[in-house]
Amino acid sequence: MRAVARNTSIITILISGILSGCASSNTINSSWMGDYRKELKNKTLPQLMIPGTHYANAYDIDPQKHLEVCTGETLPASMSNNAKLAALVAAESDIDIHRDFVDYLNTQDNNIRAQLNNGIRYLELQICIQDATYYTSNYYLTENLDSIVSQIKAFLNENKDEVIIIDLDNNLRSFYGYLNEDDLSNLHNYFQVQFGSYLTPKKDWQTTTMKDIWNTHHRIILFSSNKFLTRYYDVWDKADIALAEPMPHYTTIKKLTAIQTTMDAESENQQQKFSLIPIYTWYNAANIDTSNMFNGDSNDHLIINYLYSLPLDAPLNIIISDNPYNRQLVNYAIYKNTGTNENK
Repeated sequence: MRAVARNTSIITILISGILSGCASSNTINSSWMGDYRKELKNKTLPQLMIPGTHYANAYDIDPQKHLEVCTGETLPASMSNNAKLAALVAAESDIDIHRDFVDYLNTQDNNIRAQLNNGIRYLELQICIQDATYYTSNYYLTENLDSIVSQIKAFLNENKDEVIIIDLDNNLRSFYGYLNEDDLSNLHNYFQVQFGSYLTPKKDWQTTTMKDIWNTHHRIILFSSNKFLTRYYDVWDKADIALAEPMPHYTTIKKLTAIQTTMDAESENQQQKFSLIPIYTWYNAANIDTSNMFNGDSNDHLIINYLYSLPLDAPLNIIISDNPYNRQLVNYAIYKNTGTNENK
């Protein structure tokens, strides 16, 4: 009966969302954590609603420019899903499919600094070492990692009360595939040199409140599922700190189901762990229909409507989006964390 009720509630939201939508203001929320100190000070990070961006580094991929592929994403042992999609696209003669693929790779419209200015506080990064240089990638090489780090540091220097989570997951590659231990050690050293005391130790993460964080200089948290990286005291192991992450989907109904399923798990967990909910559009290369490639569900605005329909105490933590709805997600996060609906 519970499953039936869940599906019925989703269908109700889909229908009501078509009839009326939540408008989003176009405000910039560069300091929302600091602006709402009173409301946030006693909350731990798993108790906050944190807006995030899927492959935050993937913007301004332009087929008119010279595009270089991340070699590590194309090798059999470390092939990315997008490299598999690229192989399917290459076999198609339809120019629209090639254009749609590049559009799909551009998961974001804005650079990292603009995303942070708009209120995003969780950034997924995919890193590729090529020609002895740290790049980010999304099949194609995207922003130089030095540039992204500079944008993050500049933002924090101007917004000293904001806390940023950087999720490296296990998307770390080089010419020969996934990074080996020497490369991973060098990458960790790179982050330590670049971010210094901004990096947050993982000790007592379950009980650390925003007030505790504000009383330190720590402002950046590194997430990873890479077992070598998580040996370091300042890289938080997703296997230990986070609930199992749902698979991303391209249909709105499956995304809504993932939200409800995660809320059930968070309720049982009593928000003692982080939870990540992907609401970005994702195509599985193993299942995609090449005759109808990238023509997916376009009703993701209904997800925002659905979120606003939930009670303020609904257990939601990190929701990860792509370009169309980032600002709406930020507005919702502020509303949920503070109870103020001026951004709705």
